[in-house]
Amino acid sequence: MTPKTRRIPLRRIVFIVLGWLHGALIFAPLYGFIFPFLNGSFSRQDILHSQLFGLLIVIPIALSWLAGRYLRGIVPYLIACAGIIAVTILLFGTRLMAIPAIVLCFFRFYNRVTGERHSIFDHATYPAMLLFLIPPAASFFYTDINGIYQITAPIFAAVYFLLCFAQHGLGRIDEYVAVNNTMHNLPARRIAQISVSTLAAILVIFTAILLPPLLQNNSVYRYEPPPVSESAPVETETSDNTTEFVEQPDWMTHMDVKPNPVLTLILSIIEYILLAAVCVGAVFGIIFGALRLSRLFQSSFHDKDDLVENLRDDHAEAIRERRQRRDRPGFFDRSPNALIRRRYRKTILRASKQPPEPWMSPAEAEAHAKLTGDSIEHLHVLYEKARYSADGCSRQDIAENR
Repeated sequence: MTPKTRRIPLRRIVFIVLGWLHGALIFAPLYGFIFPFLNGSFSRQDILHSQLFGLLIVIPIALSWLAGRYLRGIVPYLIACAGIIAVTILLFGTRLMAIPAIVLCFFRFYNRVTGERHSIFDHATYPAMLLFLIPPAASFFYTDINGIYQITAPIFAAVYFLLCFAQHGLGRIDEYVAVNNTMHNLPARRIAQISVSTLAAILVIFTAILLPPLLQNNSVYRYEPPPVSESAPVETETSDNTTEFVEQPDWMTHMDVKPNPVLTLILSIIEYILLAAVCVGAVFGIIFGALRLSRLFQSSFHDKDDLVENLRDDHAEAIRERRQRRDRPGFFDRSPNALIRRRYRKTILRASKQPPEPWMSPAEAEAHAKLTGDSIEHLHVLYEKARYSADGCSRQDIAENR
């Protein structure tokens, strides 16, 4: 009999691919914004082509992910990084693209050394949508920049929002299945199928709400400073009654006041946001109401002749609690406690091929790394003092440990 291979769920593969596309969607508009300044071509067609061409950055992103995941040795990984940089230069036809490729490979390697699994290159986040405002804001204030950015940037932002929503939804489904996987007779496959189908239906509705208005939008706004009005000539006529006649200004004779483009843009954005919020709220209201009604009909059920009651007042607070942040010193923290803790972590990582698990105690991490001797015992005492003691370490402790 052949051993049964482990089957990777399709939603997990989709989750990983969405992480690759997340970086490409952020890079493409910025590449299309910088490209005209490098090649001197500011036509609308060339800008659109460069923005679509920038999506090819997904190839180096995927290759770096595969290299960081499956190449265990440092030397093979560095050779793969050199190949990724060369592929990036060949794809885009400029040596300047070696800079983002080097940054990408470096942070992949850094995340691998530190054991960081939640990399920003693979997980979409909503605050990243602010980066899409850079090209349209520049074209709004500077007339020399093509206004096509004001048309394409909202489309990229909407697609990125859908991608972010989809990836977060798939991540929540995987977390729920993983947490409850030890339950007896848990219909994990059925739960995953229903959840993924619901997520897909919501994405279809969001796509129908967001993309059609943006694809039909062709309006471009420019900032026009108020014109400097010259003073109207004043004619003074002295008559017998010593009366003066002042010529009426042009702004009083011609009352054609053009609307402020800034206010027009702000009002149109607010109108679109309110319309989208109403539609999204209606969709969520329908889904939430359907779920509440379904729970009313599930007050109890039988599981292998055992009555299981569904009490409505029960609150699963343990599941709803947010995942606690790992207790690590800040990046700019240079206190004695932070230095001792970094030194201890580097010692463990250098001695072990695999980083220790988060649940391990300091003694278990040392046993995992197979560290023994007086030096590690002394560093162990300082680490416990730095992390668990109220007083903490001092500069003298650092000097003694050197």
